This record gives sequence, structure tokens and C-alpha cells, in this order.
Amino acid sequence: MLGSDRKWRSREALAALIRGHLARYPAAEPRDIYKLLYQGVLGPEHLIASPDAFAARLHEELGPLEPTENEPLWEPLRPDGLLGRLNLRPYKARGGDSERLVEACLRTAYMRWGTPEELRRAWDTFTILVREGTWPAMSLGRVEVLTRYLVLHGYPAMHHSSLYRRSHAPAYRLVATRWTGMLRVLGFWPAL
Repeated sequence: MLGSDRKWRSREALAALIRGHLARYPAAEPRDIYKLLYQGVLGPEHLIASPDAFAARLHEELGPLEPTENEPLWEPLRPDGLLGRLNLRPYKARGGDSERLVEACLRTAYMRWGTPEELRRAWDTFTILVREGTWPAMSLGRVEVLTRYLVLHGYPAMHHSSLYRRSHAPAYRLVATRWTGMLRVLGFWPAL
């Protein structure tokens, strides 16, 4: 298993990760922060049931996307920087190869990441930070409602909120930092 849950229990490291995310995505709601933590702790394993279906979905999504450099190519999902979101629009703008991306994603999916217990701890830390007023715009009531749902349903995978999807049109794939070199995209060196 990669990393340690020490980083997920570090208030400072977790707050920095979330602060960066909220600065880039001001429409993020509690479920979007949960998705950030879910992906960062558990990785992408729930997304890839069939490698062929995964590749087909990626090609289908990449096709109509407008290439742009107006968003970061790479965004860390973990305080230790071992996993991140590779945004598809700048990847396409830089001439990224879809087959190499499929391979990097599959290799990432087959890695062991964290545990549901680490996810629960990360969410608990986030909840404490919201209670303390770290992000005044983040509704404590909505965080508490989501927490009850998560506990009742065993911390499941979730989609981004509709507000987040409308505002930010997310289009990305999860890639472990160790596989980014195989993508050979000009200027692609994620900051760790």
C-alpha cells in the first residue's frame, strides 16, 4: 500500500490540499471535497471494471473535447503528491497520446492505495476543519448531512455535484506520479 495515512491525519497537509482545490474550483461543494478525498485515498480502482471499456470511454470523451491551456495539466489528489488528476483538455492541447494515457491509468488502477479507514479519517479531519471555520463559505450543515449519508452508506464513491459540473466541466483521469513520465507530454512534470 502506498504512502501512509499520517498525511491524511495531518490537518495542515489536508488543509493545504483542500485550500488549493477550493481556490481553483470555487463552486466545489462538500461532495466535491469528499470526491477529492475519496480519489486521493482510494485511487481509481472503482473506475476500471474492464480495461477495454475504460479505453473506449476515454477515447469517446477525448474526441469532442476542446484542447486548452486554461487549466492546469496536473493537480495533486494527495498531500504526498503520489496521485493526481490529469486534466484532459490541456493534455490534448499538448499533444498527449491517448494510448499512453490509457496505459498510465491502468497501471495506476492496479496499484494499492489506501483504506476505507483512511478515507474516514480524512473526512473526519475535513469536518473538524469546517467546524473550526477554516472555510467560511463551506456549509457546516451540508457537511453534516453528507457525513450522515456517508456513514449510513459506508463511504461510497460519488459523482461531482451538479454545480461543480456546470461551473468547471471536469474532464480528467487519475494517474500516479510514477507513471507520468510515460506520457511524454512537453512540459509535463507535476510539482511534488
